[in-house]
Formats: sequence, C-alpha cells, structure tokens
Amino acid sequence: MKIGYIGLGKMGKNMVLRFLEKGIEVVAWNRSPDPRQEVKEKGAIVTESIEELINHLDAPRIVWLMLPAGEATDEIINKITPLLSSGDLVIDGANAFYKDTLRRGKALSDQGVSYMDIGVSGGPDGARNGACLMIGGEKSDYQKVVELVEAASAPNAYGHFGPLGCGHFAKMVHN
Repeated sequence: MKIGYIGLGKMGKNMVLRFLEKGIEVVAWNRSPDPRQEVKEKGAIVTESIEELINHLDAPRIVWLMLPAGEATDEIINKITPLLSSGDLVIDGANAFYKDTLRRGKALSDQGVSYMDIGVSGGPDGARNGACLMIGGEKSDYQKVVELVEAASAPNAYGHFGPLGCGHFAKMVHN
C-alpha cells in the first residue's frame, strides 16, 4: 500500500516511521526540511512540494494529513483539493473539532473526494509504537484503509465509530 502523508511534526513523523516499518510505502511532505530528511533516511519518498507529493501517487490516492487543527488543515486542504480526483481519499488525523470535519468533508464530497477523520491517541510514543485510533467516515472508505489502521495502531486499538465526524467527536470526548 502507498500513501501520501502531509505533516511531520512529533506525531506525524513517528507515524510515518511506523508505517515504513510495517511495509507501507510513504510519500511525505512537510514545510520544514529536517523531518523530511529524517523520514527519507528511513525509506520514505520525500517531496519538495505538495504538488509533487500528489503526482507521486497513483489514483485513487490516499492522503493522510497530520496537521494542527484549524487554519493549517484548511490551508492544506485548499491546496490539495484542486490536485485531487474523484475517488481519492483524504484522512485527517488531527484533533479537529467534529463540526469542522463535517464542513471539510462536505466540500470535498462535492468534488467526489472522500474524507475520513481519525482521532489519534497515545502521543508521540503511541504514534511510534502503536496508537489508539478513533475512526469516522463511510464504511467503504474504512475498508480501504484497514491495512493502514492496523499498521498504525497498537493491537486491536482501533475502531470505526460511524459516519464522518465520529472519530474526531470520540477523540474530543476522550481528551
């Protein structure tokens, strides 16, 4: 399986390293170069731009965002949306407010792009060694990403909580 991954902060970088160890091919981008270099040394394909990241993925694409909730997520979604095609899937792994998740999902669905929310619990150590994942989105999209979910999570530490917004809602309650 091959995914695009945007956001290599403490959580994102550790999740990418875990994905690589689990045999997931990762194309990664981050605005600052140091984390890009670190994941590149471990086997990730690193790009210099978001456009290059999207071009490295075959359709239908899966792009995982691990960004600060709020404006940063909106900014990147606005940048990638024109580059995506119908059938692509965007995963938001941030601690987003579930109503923002619903708004983003609606905007992407108008273009035929699916959107999922995956609340990630366990901090940087969990991201590196197995996190707890709270997942919201269409069941058919969930089935497409089960391999990713199992690779990222601690044993049996994930669940599909229901439609879009449920993962971030569960994570909000958890916090």
